[in-house]
Amino acid sequence: MTSIAKTKPEANSGLFGHCSGGQLADWVAQLPADPIVADVIDSAPFRRLKRISFLGALDHVAPTRKLSRQLRSRAEHSLNVAALASFVSQHRGYDEDLRRHLVIAGLLHDIGHPPLSHSVEPYLKKRFGYGHHEMGEMLITGRHKAGLSLKKTLIRAVDTGFIGDLIDGKASADVGGDLFSSAINIDTIDGIIRSYRYLSDSPTTLDPLQVAMASFLADSNERFAILDKFWSLKGFIYNNLITRDIGLIADQYSQVYLADTKQSLNEHDLFDSEQQWARKYRKLFRGLSAIKTIADAPDELNNVTMEYKLRRYTIKRDRFDKQRYLCVKEPVKQTLSKMAKNLGGFKAQLSLSL
Repeated sequence: MTSIAKTKPEANSGLFGHCSGGQLADWVAQLPADPIVADVIDSAPFRRLKRISFLGALDHVAPTRKLSRQLRSRAEHSLNVAALASFVSQHRGYDEDLRRHLVIAGLLHDIGHPPLSHSVEPYLKKRFGYGHHEMGEMLITGRHKAGLSLKKTLIRAVDTGFIGDLIDGKASADVGGDLFSSAINIDTIDGIIRSYRYLSDSPTTLDPLQVAMASFLADSNERFAILDKFWSLKGFIYNNLITRDIGLIADQYSQVYLADTKQSLNEHDLFDSEQQWARKYRKLFRGLSAIKTIADAPDELNNVTMEYKLRRYTIKRDRFDKQRYLCVKEPVKQTLSKMAKNLGGFKAQLSLSL
């Protein structure tokens, strides 16, 4: 893979008054214009992502069931990440070959997610010794039979080794590696803004194209107004949704259920869809759908100590470089009784100005 980035365009004072790139949906709609990209989107491994929830078990609890299934799929998220890759590629002046690789990396960055996604991954790593990153590599390289058709598509015009380096954050910035390795990368841009819809019916004022422009295309300090806002939103999402009462309960219940169930779970099952798991593990999905508040926590968790990492997102406002944004992860152990004293319902008080 030898394509080299062209020089970034200069920022101008009106850069963030509006986003000249249109709507993200427009960029998604343009993706299939590339026949190789179209075939990747139509491949069986990618179509499976339409039946893999974005936030895993949290997508199956009572308060989230009203949201659109399409909005909550890994496929929808991956299409948006690919669209952001295309947007940045065009504005940086990348050639068509490099743009294609960046777009396909965006499409495939989550290709290995199992049913219930991150919620069950800690258990799967203990059981099988690997997680969604390794599963994705199996599919992209065709080492698992479920990825053979995808591999045939990719080898026609794609360097799969370079795709892997992009996804793993190992590619250099001069070939677009920063789109995946930066603290504010195209994956987290869509993921965080998408997750906000779980907490509020009103969309955040942050536009993913504007955040991508600020993170990858702008050079002036004006960009930090948008990036600071995004970083604050990221901390808000983690601490009020992902690692808050119902999110923790849903994740832990999924892991405990799979560890205790007498039903078989083999490596082939990891590449199934959530609909297949819902038929096989009916009690698990019924239990998740019954969770409305912390009071609905399944009995299986009464004597379980939940372990997770509390994330603290901070901004060093005297820095105007990559060291401006920091995240410290603190290990936390908590029982249901302790959680009940400290936390309330699912919806957080939206005190952050978004």
